[in-house]
Amino acid sequence: PAAIAAREPGVEVIALEPTPAEYRAGRSIRLFWVWFAVNASVVSLALGAVILGLGLSLRQAVLAALIGVALSFLPLGLGTLAGKWSGQPTMVVSRATFGTVGNGIPALIALLTRLVWSAALLWMLGAGTAEILVGSGLVPGDARLVVALGAAGAGLVIAAVVAGIGFRALAITSAIVAALAAVLVVGLIVLTVSYVDLGVALSIPDGDWVLMLGGAVLVFSAIGLAWAMSSGDVARYQARGTSGSAALLWTALGATIPAFALIAWGAVLAASNPVIAEGLQTNPLDLVARLLPLWYPAPLIAAVALSLLCGAVLALYSGGFALLAVGMRAPRWAGVLVVVLLTGALTAALLLLVADTTALLRDVLTTAAVPIAAWAGIFGAETMIRSRRVHSPSLLRRGGVYPAVRWVNVIMLVLITAAAWGATTASTVGLAWQGYLLGPLGLTADSPFASGDLGVLAALLLGLLTPIVAGIPALRALQTAEREASEAEARAQVDTGSALIAPATAPASSETTA
Repeated sequence: PAAIAAREPGVEVIALEPTPAEYRAGRSIRLFWVWFAVNASVVSLALGAVILGLGLSLRQAVLAALIGVALSFLPLGLGTLAGKWSGQPTMVVSRATFGTVGNGIPALIALLTRLVWSAALLWMLGAGTAEILVGSGLVPGDARLVVALGAAGAGLVIAAVVAGIGFRALAITSAIVAALAAVLVVGLIVLTVSYVDLGVALSIPDGDWVLMLGGAVLVFSAIGLAWAMSSGDVARYQARGTSGSAALLWTALGATIPAFALIAWGAVLAASNPVIAEGLQTNPLDLVARLLPLWYPAPLIAAVALSLLCGAVLALYSGGFALLAVGMRAPRWAGVLVVVLLTGALTAALLLLVADTTALLRDVLTTAAVPIAAWAGIFGAETMIRSRRVHSPSLLRRGGVYPAVRWVNVIMLVLITAAAWGATTASTVGLAWQGYLLGPLGLTADSPFASGDLGVLAALLLGLLTPIVAGIPALRALQTAEREASEAEARAQVDTGSALIAPATAPASSETTA
């Protein structure tokens, strides 16, 4: 029946190829629930305290959050449109911009960031759960690590099952979690109003306005860039007749409304009380549980845990596509399985080595954001200036419309990343090598321009300029080849149809003549 044919398969087997038309039945509103569930988490609450801790006033922190979510419209929206148009994962569509072989570099970046982000979310879940149970006396203090590993491991198993089943399970889970999170987030705000002291919060003086841009970079990195390489993966089941503008709008609203509300509220709570600020930056899940009445933490923690799990599910699901786009030849579920195993090992390492969320949100996140911003700029600019859609069959093979390497875009991706890392800073072990261009630029590591990590915005801007300045002639030639390939396919289909009809009509014609 048509109603059944229009549904996605129970276990998703579609990988890098375009989603078949009979499965493309999703409405744009579904994208809202997916992104709402992913971003209505304790990560956003903690981020409000982190950007306030940069040395900003409350109004600067809220303005930084607003700028950050506004910037997030660009990579999320353009990735959504590209996925909807082609029906393929983001890192496959990216081959049109970087080449069928050259795209291996951004695909590898996508894979690494999916691993880090899924492990970070599971780390928050495991560490927060352990701290709550130890603090309540239900678990002895010396069992904290074991409990954290157990909670994170259980979360990984649940996320792996949902991601392994595929998009249908992800969409259903997101819709349920989004509804629960919306109610419980409102409850969180209502029940923590008593901790707000506007007199104290508004008394914090303004910091350097360059640092406010640094706060916007953190928000942009956590909301827009963290998911930029996954946005098309959840848009490829959109029905062909749905509006691209509607898909872009629902994606933007779902990703930014809960994120902005929680970031702003986290900043308000942190500005009202330094103890709350410290708790949100070290272990936000435990801090939230301590602020609320005895009857509320259980449902809140459940909702927050589910939201973290939704983020982990999307990261694992998208990571499977990225692994296949790098070059692994395997079914979709096998790609997810490999990503799950790598994520488990990385999560365990984070639980052993990382003490609080600040290092994750300030250092790891912005370090990963630099190459993603460069990619998003180049990919997004080409998407905006295109006059026709990509030729999907050529994205799956060498020797088609697209060259093996589009050298200008690949070289600029590497150069922009290297230059932008030279203008960012990090103190976490293993990441402190950044900032190597600050000295030649006459800046110190503790200057506002350095600590603001403006290299992320520079990478985005330089990426946007690359196709506009150096790539329009090549893109026009590419689009001519895309048009000719599409026309040749259309002629071949007509010829095939005529050949199939001719044998059936020939005998009748002979009988009439006789």
